[in-house]
Amino acid sequence: MTENYPLVEGFDLTVSGGIGTLVIDRPAARNALSRDMWRALPDIVATAEEDPDLRVLVLTGAGDHFSAGSDIHDLAVPLTDFWDLNSTAEAALAEARIPTIAAVRGSCIGGGTELAAACDFRIAAPGSRFGVTAAKLGLVYPPGPSRRLAEVFGTSWAKYLLVTGNLIDHEVAERLGFLHAVDPAPLDAALALARTVVSRSALSQGATVRLLAGEEFDAATTERLAAAYDREIAEGQEAFFAKRSPEFSVQRTTWPDPA
Repeated sequence: MTENYPLVEGFDLTVSGGIGTLVIDRPAARNALSRDMWRALPDIVATAEEDPDLRVLVLTGAGDHFSAGSDIHDLAVPLTDFWDLNSTAEAALAEARIPTIAAVRGSCIGGGTELAAACDFRIAAPGSRFGVTAAKLGLVYPPGPSRRLAEVFGTSWAKYLLVTGNLIDHEVAERLGFLHAVDPAPLDAALALARTVVSRSALSQGATVRLLAGEEFDAATTERLAAAYDREIAEGQEAFFAKRSPEFSVQRTTWPDPA
């Protein structure tokens, strides 16, 4: 139920068919995030992870833009405050135990690029623009998000964006591997991808997320995983040969145990 989510002004959330769509809803400010919004994001992500009805979180912006990043009126704060707030929000999204998809249109600048980079998958409309304009403002970008940009863009291009403050278009972003798809209707494409994710095995997805995060499974978890695997692979094989959709029994919130 969306009423259980700790939303603040500027965010709107809908949940349907296992997909949560979180909208950055400040179109008059090109969807710049207030400090309250940055502060609320980790709790929103945590609640989504605990929601048994949610399998995927899609992040998008209202109107013509994804996000212009941090509200410029909120930047006159001590550096460590700025770093802590943005880094905590970015890390919550990047480390989420549910798949996350950014659906981008128009400007995706500064903290907007940061949030898109923290998502697992990114789909953008033609004409979208990306970049981090910190060097134009004398702003020192937080360590965590800076390193995340290097992971996603590569060190050389992350340095280019951070040092020059220049923007790149969707064609460059796609060529660099930042975008998984370019689509004139990015939210529709993101929701289609989300439906694909929902149809797949939560057991496989849960293991993938944990392994890529560097988690090591102890003996008890491995034993439970093996038991669930035997059931899920049998269902997967049966469905494949019967040419039907599989009905997997493991749920995301009870991973790796069957429901």
